[in-house]
Amino acid sequence: MNKLKIGLGIVVVAALAMIIISSTNKNTGVEKPVVKIGISGPLSGSLAFAGEGLRNGAEMAIAEFEKNNPNGKNKYQVVYEDDGFDPKRAASAVVKLANVDKVDAFMTFASAAGNIATPIAEKNQVVHIGIASDPNILKGDYNFIHWTPPFEEAKLFLQELKKRNIKRIALMGANIQGITAVMDEVERQAQGTEIQIVAKEVFNFGTTDFRTIISKVRALNPEIYVPIAFSPELEILAKQIKDAGIKEPMTSLEGFELTDKPELFEGLWYINSADASEKFNTDYTTRYGKRPVIASANAYDITKMVIDASERASKKGQKPTRAQIKDALYDLDIEGALGRLTIDKDGFVLTKAVVRIIENGKPKTIK
Repeated sequence: MNKLKIGLGIVVVAALAMIIISSTNKNTGVEKPVVKIGISGPLSGSLAFAGEGLRNGAEMAIAEFEKNNPNGKNKYQVVYEDDGFDPKRAASAVVKLANVDKVDAFMTFASAAGNIATPIAEKNQVVHIGIASDPNILKGDYNFIHWTPPFEEAKLFLQELKKRNIKRIALMGANIQGITAVMDEVERQAQGTEIQIVAKEVFNFGTTDFRTIISKVRALNPEIYVPIAFSPELEILAKQIKDAGIKEPMTSLEGFELTDKPELFEGLWYINSADASEKFNTDYTTRYGKRPVIASANAYDITKMVIDASERASKKGQKPTRAQIKDALYDLDIEGALGRLTIDKDGFVLTKAVVRIIENGKPKTIK
């Protein structure tokens, strides 16, 4: 009889233990809903280094959240689609993210992909945050931009030209929405100043012979050349400018960040989007064994933004809707890698431009 009681007691204790363990598991998030964050970006081609940085930044933000918030309401997952920096592939990637992967929010890299994604995001009512310059990406309720806007970059660029007593400039940019938006803004803000844009040349992707353009621009006697392009056109153009025996210096707006060969632009200053915090740079380098590249910090911030909005919008055990995430983003106010993150009424996350220089083959902000 005593053995029977003891046996029954063990069974009861074991059952209670299982109930407690089960309850604990639920409280620690084993069955938390999963919020998917998509990325359309280049994991192949000449800009694969940038795509890797996007993925690293997003995964780093999720890892930090999970470490610091064990009782968070949701789990977060990155879904990556390689668009090869090709607009056609970007269209397929975005459609897949929205309709097949059914992500709750996604980001795109550069204005071409961002403009393609804008109507798709609006049609499917899924949050889209572009890492790009073109304000046309902001059309609709579900589209946002996290990048230093052209008016901030152009303003600082003209200030730096004035500081260096440079008055005659030649703009040479790739035919892509973000780059043309930046050049147009420089032209607009230069009106009524001493700075004269003596040339404004636009070329297509895939161009490999810039000699005619260079000869045309050279005849106008600019004091500085301003190539703005992605790799490999940027490197080809810069090399052909040097091969032509041109002694005038080069500068750019973002351009020198868009190459994996910054040593080609050693000693040259340029304007770049907002600087990431030293903490982010250090944490990223510690985690991945290399410094972050262009847009790594933006991907990190965007992921933090979606996580913050999702946590605020959802009830425990219940996944937020895409609309709830979108609405919560407008009330955003958190600290990110690129400073305090808030969104204006148009959907822009506003950040300040900086002046940088390539020093020892690496970008360095001029304080």
